[in-house]
Amino acid sequence: MNEELLANKDTAKELILIKQLLSECKLDQADQLIKKFEEKEGHTLHDLVLGHLLNCELLFLRGLHQDVVKLADQAYKESLKLGKILILVDILLIKAHSLVYHKQSDNLLATIKQGEELLKSLPQELPAEYKEREAYIAYLKGWYYIFIDEAEQALKNFEYSLELREELYAKKEMALSLIGIAWVFLFLKLDSERAIKFSEKAMIAAEESGNKWILANCLNNMAIEHIFKRELDRAFILAEQGMRIFNDLNNEFRKALMLTNMGGAYLQRGEIDRALKTVELGMTIAKESGIKWVIGFCFISMAQIHIFKGDLDRGIMLYEQSLTIFNDLNIKRWVGNILNNLGEAYRQKGELDRALECLEQGLALYDASGNLKRIASYYDYLIQILIERGDLEKAQKFLQRYEQLNTQLKDKHHNLIYQLDKALLLKTSNRARNRAKAEEILNQILEDEDSDFELMLKALTNLCELLITELRMTNDLEVLEEINPLIDRLSDIAEKTGSYSILCESYIFQAKLSLLTFNIKKAQQFLIKSQELAERFGLKLLAIKISEEHDELLKQLTLWENLKDSNSSLKERMEFAQLNDQMENMIRQRVSEQPNLSDEDPVLLLVVSEGGIPIFSQLFVKDQSFEEHLFGGFFTAINSFIKEKFSERLDRATFGEHTLLMSSVSPFFMCYVFKGQSYQAQQRIRYFIDKIQNDEEIWQKFKKFYQLNQEIQLKDIPSLEPLITKIFIDKSVTFIT
Repeated sequence: MNEELLANKDTAKELILIKQLLSECKLDQADQLIKKFEEKEGHTLHDLVLGHLLNCELLFLRGLHQDVVKLADQAYKESLKLGKILILVDILLIKAHSLVYHKQSDNLLATIKQGEELLKSLPQELPAEYKEREAYIAYLKGWYYIFIDEAEQALKNFEYSLELREELYAKKEMALSLIGIAWVFLFLKLDSERAIKFSEKAMIAAEESGNKWILANCLNNMAIEHIFKRELDRAFILAEQGMRIFNDLNNEFRKALMLTNMGGAYLQRGEIDRALKTVELGMTIAKESGIKWVIGFCFISMAQIHIFKGDLDRGIMLYEQSLTIFNDLNIKRWVGNILNNLGEAYRQKGELDRALECLEQGLALYDASGNLKRIASYYDYLIQILIERGDLEKAQKFLQRYEQLNTQLKDKHHNLIYQLDKALLLKTSNRARNRAKAEEILNQILEDEDSDFELMLKALTNLCELLITELRMTNDLEVLEEINPLIDRLSDIAEKTGSYSILCESYIFQAKLSLLTFNIKKAQQFLIKSQELAERFGLKLLAIKISEEHDELLKQLTLWENLKDSNSSLKERMEFAQLNDQMENMIRQRVSEQPNLSDEDPVLLLVVSEGGIPIFSQLFVKDQSFEEHLFGGFFTAINSFIKEKFSERLDRATFGEHTLLMSSVSPFFMCYVFKGQSYQAQQRIRYFIDKIQNDEEIWQKFKKFYQLNQEIQLKDIPSLEPLITKIFIDKSVTFIT
């Protein structure tokens, strides 16, 4: 509400003070005064309506937009009796501003038009007052055009609102217009650099205004922009500053949004558990706020986290819940986005027909909207799904449609995507000429400075696949010299952009490439590196898959020795290394299937000093022949083996049908011998190490016996036996969730 409405000599003094407190963002004090004002009787209708309007402003600043809409409707009905056009316009505009946060474009446009018609009915005797409302209307129209993806109209209206507000020297409102312009560049024009420039201007205006609410909005907006650019440290600093202000203002709505965005940032950084907890907190607040689209937004973020973890079924279920919400709200742009995400989830699951169905539904929505850039994006998704399904004729038709749209758009980013899709289709050809053209296009994409990381990753993986095909056809090991730099570049981009699943897969691929030259130790080192990375970033299904790959390699050591001795062909080695399957995994980015894990059979738990002296041993099998083998030199062999393997940075080995896992915990080597799969065995020994290290009494006794060069008996540490029984015999600790 504008101050001139309070300039009436008959206006209650409390209202003037309330307005001042709201301007200073002293919301608790303003809230108390509003309640006292409403409790008093005898107010004029004029003051009652202004009180409602001020209450709308308070509710708006606290993010209670549904309450604003309800109160604004009540205030509008009451104010009709006053015949004050400016008051009616202000009520409609704050209602419209709240509808912006409801994402309901139809209601928003109707309310804006209603306010605009009323404003036009005023004689322009008060140019400043008229200009303020005109600027506000243009600003709200900017948001409406963002919702329907009309970038140029949105930009035109935001720029016009900024021009008027600059004339009025209204710093807070200028900041809002600049934020709107930044959103157009970030979300519609996909130009994060220009978005940040406008946000920086908005921040200057916000700081000059001294208004905490608008300052927090600017911080939030800039945090989102830096998340888009994957500048996460900067994003967290900005988000936390904004969060503190919104917390002070008791704005739960904004807190929910910021928490959800921060969850996405934690996901990019690979902090999966923290990402999920942050979004779940946002969801709790969102449900309390009652704004359905925010709840839907939280569902989307939670789905993305679960899919990143490899839990596709859970992710799909969450996407379906968000889809229901946005369908109910008739927010078609978000429905289209969710259908695209669902299509990708089904593609990763291998359900290509279901994926195609989702994408075709999304395309139908955007065809109706006429948004050419979003239609182009759907052509890209559809072409890649159709290629994967083997429906090359239909893929070619969509590529032709994309070519026409690409000519129409004249957009650098979409031209690069079109070129990628063209290369992917050419790559499917059996003709050498077409495959050579595909390779040429992919190299051009890699050299183009406008290519984003997703384009680069796709270009690199598909180039590698072309070279692998050439390697298989020519048996020329020189082709490996071309592949290795590409994989190094792929790994570097994946690491810098937080694409950890791709980075893990690239290490597996390097392990398999090492097998081609019979470098078994190097292959093992890549698998260890890959599994450690997967576990660090919560990719449990992928970690299990890598552990199984490692187990399988250990079983095949004799096979690889025979291949080496027999001078086997490169094609033969590629088949045994399953190189093509791994390349397929990298290109399709399929999520690992739910593993069929079985518990291992424990044989021996052994702790030796770094000097090779046994400190503790626990035998789990009652087998006299094994015991004789154990005490007849097995300790000595293991000790020698441990030192050798740790010097080569390996973590496991086989002794016949037994597997030995090794961990170094200075001043000890911890060893676990067992039969069966390694993954859960590895979790068990790690859990055991963690427990004894964090138990002061146990750990000190281990160190004491180490200093005395004596071996620990179970009676020496009474708590050790129940711990070992729980972990290794009863197996009552669960590691897969």
